[in-house]
Amino acid sequence: MQIEKSAFRTDINGLRAIAVLAVVFFHFNVKGFSGGFAGVDIFFVISGFLMTGIIFRKTDSGNFNLLGFYLSRAKRIVPALAFLCLSVLLIGWILLLPSEYQELGKHVAASISFLSNHIYLREAGYFDAYSHTKWLLHTWSLSVEWQFYIIFPLIVLTIRKLFSTTITKCLLAILTAASFALCVKLSSSSPDTAFYILPTRAWELLAGGLVFLFPAQIHERYRNFATVVGLCLITASITLFDSTDVWPGWLSLIPVAGTALLIFSANQTSVIINNRIFASLGEASYSICLWHWPIVVLIGYYGLSDNLNVLTAGIVSSLFLGYLSLHIIETPARKLRLQTSQTAQLAGYALIVLLIGAGATSVFIKQGFESRVSNRVVVADRERKNNNPASKSCFTATGVTSPKCIFGDTSKRVGVIVMGNSHSDSTVSAVVEAAGPDRPTLYLGYLSCLTIPDMKLQNMPSNYQCGDFVARQIAELRSSLPGTPLIITNRTSVYIFGHNEYKDKTSDPLMYFNEPTTLDNAYKEEFRKRYISSMCELSKHRPVYVTKPIPEMTVNVPTTLARNEKKHANAPDITLPLEDYYHRNTFAISVMNEAAERCGIHLLDPVPALCDTKKCYGSINGVPLYMDDNHLSEFGNKKLIPMFETIWN
Repeated sequence: MQIEKSAFRTDINGLRAIAVLAVVFFHFNVKGFSGGFAGVDIFFVISGFLMTGIIFRKTDSGNFNLLGFYLSRAKRIVPALAFLCLSVLLIGWILLLPSEYQELGKHVAASISFLSNHIYLREAGYFDAYSHTKWLLHTWSLSVEWQFYIIFPLIVLTIRKLFSTTITKCLLAILTAASFALCVKLSSSSPDTAFYILPTRAWELLAGGLVFLFPAQIHERYRNFATVVGLCLITASITLFDSTDVWPGWLSLIPVAGTALLIFSANQTSVIINNRIFASLGEASYSICLWHWPIVVLIGYYGLSDNLNVLTAGIVSSLFLGYLSLHIIETPARKLRLQTSQTAQLAGYALIVLLIGAGATSVFIKQGFESRVSNRVVVADRERKNNNPASKSCFTATGVTSPKCIFGDTSKRVGVIVMGNSHSDSTVSAVVEAAGPDRPTLYLGYLSCLTIPDMKLQNMPSNYQCGDFVARQIAELRSSLPGTPLIITNRTSVYIFGHNEYKDKTSDPLMYFNEPTTLDNAYKEEFRKRYISSMCELSKHRPVYVTKPIPEMTVNVPTTLARNEKKHANAPDITLPLEDYYHRNTFAISVMNEAAERCGIHLLDPVPALCDTKKCYGSINGVPLYMDDNHLSEFGNKKLIPMFETIWN
């Protein structure tokens, strides 16, 4: 999110306009802007170019003032951001559930303190569906820029004191190359880290700096050609890339190079980047960036993300609020001249940050102020977080080894083994209670991992080794704990038909064995064969119990119920027609039945515990049984205790 105004380069504002339109249209799902996230990379290059120019010009003239530099950044950034943070806190007080408001408090505190990139790194990825519930997700790039503003002048001042200007430039070029190398490396091994942190993004800002430090003299006759090439590179990035591409990585070189070439060319006559509309949009780009994303989230909050008219109104509203913020917040704050010292002014901005951060932190500490809503809303909302407390230490997400957590009296021999994906994690405590302390439970769970050797998932990181994990556990179980019952619980149908909780449903399976396949008869036959083979291998050395599919409710049960309760007291329970359950799971159940016939495994049916003759229940009497749309909560999974007790009865 680039925000430094250039008074002498009209083409810079044109670039800002291109970048902000790309980002806004991408977030509003405008066709043709699938790679609009590259607008952030454009902003980074522009920012690096302008900041480097300010620092080097003033240090060369001997009048660079570090406090003055920080003050100018604070005057430009803090007022509009602070107003946005206060606005979303007010909206959240009125609109959000306690858990949602609590999360917003955390995000406001992180955003106003310019640490949001690190907070979001610890949460879901930028392109994940969950990201559309985070009102201030877009501030991650502002945090990266602020961190750069703090560190970069210190680095430049230190190097310039020790070395000549030429060596300084060379060292900054080396630093750029090192940051880019780190970016490429982490984009493959840890893409979320590469996306969010300053060390892997610094090269883009530094690349802009190098454009200033090593200016290219482009002859007038070639200037238009350079402009066209630069625009083509940027256009290709915005239109041809999408969220499935590894980013930033190598591909981000394309928008960065295009932006650098346009800045090099310094074309002040191109009608594309030098026109009144783009000049105006560029001027307001910071505020437009700030306001557009909360509007995207608000539209999604009401389930209107597929409504073309609403999306159009959202874009118009983003522009309107952006210009409003520019004229009533940004410009007055930037022009404000106080007869106080720079230190005092910086202290004033620090106080603004501190006060908003403290208020947002109190929202987090007070758990979103549950007293704002009824007790039934609180009960429903709290179930979102009622998950397995042992997940963090016992549920594996990478590698091939398991923590092998044992629940119960560890001095006694293991009485039951639980294996599977997240559905096993959400039900293992019910197994533990059914088995009792005298039959300790060994847990071997793995994220998104069906119990089939050599299985892989599309679009998973390189360190994801589900299939190898399963193969290793099967090998170890051949010679250990003979005769001990094994319970396998998986969200099986998701590997056949894909997710069913999102509107953008796909007919492609998530799982593949050797290479991606479409959901056809060949794939289903391969699935059947692999699944039965795995069950037969496991049942050679012990009794195997397989849990039939747990009903998937298609909506987030506690959130939906709590929002309904907030609108209308005593809202009806969340249910799913029983026929919908069987429509989705008939094939998976048929494979399990065949495995039972051929391998002697035993099937455990959750339907009697969670459904009646017509529907399955996501909640009962206003209390959710699920923590989301398909995972039972610690309250809901207790409904399955009688089912698991049949193993020993």
